[in-house]
Amino acid sequence: MSVTPPPLPGTKQLRVAQALNVFLPGDGLFYLGKRVAGSVLAGAFVCCLVTMLTLFVVGYAHYWSIALSENLLEGNKLEEAAGAFHQGWLLALAGVGLVIYAISAVLFSRAKREVSR
Repeated sequence: MSVTPPPLPGTKQLRVAQALNVFLPGDGLFYLGKRVAGSVLAGAFVCCLVTMLTLFVVGYAHYWSIALSENLLEGNKLEEAAGAFHQGWLLALAGVGLVIYAISAVLFSRAKREVSR
């Protein structure tokens, strides 16, 4: 019965780094020692995510205030309700987040090759 020994202290586990990088882009890079690149990518991703959530919640609150008002068909309230969510900004931030995710995946792949050597 062969039992594999646990990793030596100080060695990096690639599966842990990969899981970290999937859940938060740049975190796996930070774990592998690429601290500056990992911090920049993780920080930018978190900023995009927080900004998207803030815009959505504010838009949602604005939408409900319009929808629950006295007379929805009065004036231009329907047009305001349609524009409450700032779709352009949300899509742009989602696109930036995807680009950050892709950059993180490429840099993680390179860092993984360096660690494997």
